[in-house]
Amino acid sequence: MDINDIKCPKFAWILMIGLGCFDLIRGFMHTVMLEFAAINIFVIDLSGGVDNQMLLLGIFGISNYLTGIMFILIGFKARQLVPIMLPVIPITYFLGAALITRVANPTAQLGGAPYMLVYFAICIAASLAILVIKIKNRMEKKKIPV
Repeated sequence: MDINDIKCPKFAWILMIGLGCFDLIRGFMHTVMLEFAAINIFVIDLSGGVDNQMLLLGIFGISNYLTGIMFILIGFKARQLVPIMLPVIPITYFLGAALITRVANPTAQLGGAPYMLVYFAICIAASLAILVIKIKNRMEKKKIPV
């Protein structure tokens, strides 16, 4: 099967554009609103090692800009990639989190975590919906008229 033959339901590519916009907002929070986000959302102690903590948060914000722009472009110009990317997003984050927690024990409140859990749930639900639609379409094609 050619990757260009993958069908993408309208709701899925619109969702991908929405996720891209959300990532742009996250990037803005992690770069332009860095100190506010560190204190009020991430709730980290800025009394020691502030420069390193802020640098890491800012670098993460830069990657949010990148993923945001990529998701928007995929939603507009490469819709056949949406069904592939939706499950890849939470899998990548969960794998990364598992690897990070092997060496780091965060003390921050991670105030953005509930939003990210919703983000992941949306990706997973959309992936399952695409799969159900694909199975339903295959079953309808195989149906023999009476």
